[in-house]
Amino acid sequence: MTNDDIRLGDIIIEDDGGDIVLIGFPYDEGVRRNNGRVGAKFGPNSFRQLLKRTGTVVNAEYDDLDIRKYVKISDGGNINENLSLEEAHQQLEERINQLIKQGKIPFVVGGGNDQSYPNASALLNNSKSIYVINIDAHLDVRPLKENNKAHSGSPFRQLIEDQRFKSNTSNRFIEFASQGSQCSIEHVNYLRSKSPLTNIIWYQSIRNDPLTPFRSIIKSGEEDKCDIFVSFDIDSIISSSCPGVSAPATVGLSAEQACDIAFYAGQSFQVKLMDLSEYNPSIEEYRTGKLVTLIFYHFILGRAKAIRDSIK
Repeated sequence: MTNDDIRLGDIIIEDDGGDIVLIGFPYDEGVRRNNGRVGAKFGPNSFRQLLKRTGTVVNAEYDDLDIRKYVKISDGGNINENLSLEEAHQQLEERINQLIKQGKIPFVVGGGNDQSYPNASALLNNSKSIYVINIDAHLDVRPLKENNKAHSGSPFRQLIEDQRFKSNTSNRFIEFASQGSQCSIEHVNYLRSKSPLTNIIWYQSIRNDPLTPFRSIIKSGEEDKCDIFVSFDIDSIISSSCPGVSAPATVGLSAEQACDIAFYAGQSFQVKLMDLSEYNPSIEEYRTGKLVTLIFYHFILGRAKAIRDSIK
């Protein structure tokens, strides 16, 4: 590091002391259970290696925005890697629950998308009502496997069937950038049957401008005074930019659109939690990993700008 080239990785401390706390979920057993390609368990550690040289701390494009003045970022480490998936989910929920109680914003990097139900459950423990936005080519509302085993395709059915969620008519679950070619009509009809708690925003309807409808959802959550969880499965991003996932998308969000969405999510003070799922460095590491770290950077940049703007 030189004083004239400080990067995001240079200012991250290793504890829970940040305003935004990075947590790794190094598990892909849920992907295996869902018949996907394993390797996402290596995602969090690969992410950290690539994060070291990501993103300038002082960004001239945003009027010399200095992240250090407004946001403290820390790395709270990984969930224990030697657990059953069920135990890992429990530890993850406890960890995120603890951070939210302390007023921190957890940013969880997986790992399989099955992480998203424990994350949402932790937010439910601490909120009067919530908005959950699943940015994903898939719906992830598949039933549990035999013996009620969760998997990477089930997290949002678990959420929707959670009594804490479905009993509160102020809660909302929004599928965002879903692709009809990737979604079973049975699962679509399941979501339709849960309206108005649920809604699907199809990729075809937003592909030219996903940011405007995303902003509209965030604004609705803010107006309803709901805590917001943004869950970003990176297989919603076109595979030419994001090949390192279990199920790459031939069409999808652009890298620029993904970063814009993360930036705007960071700008909302009602966003209390974000996760990134399905980064699989065993399939492709560098290009995908750099994009994932850039999404994280833009979330932080958005939060720093919002704080600066609020005190001008």
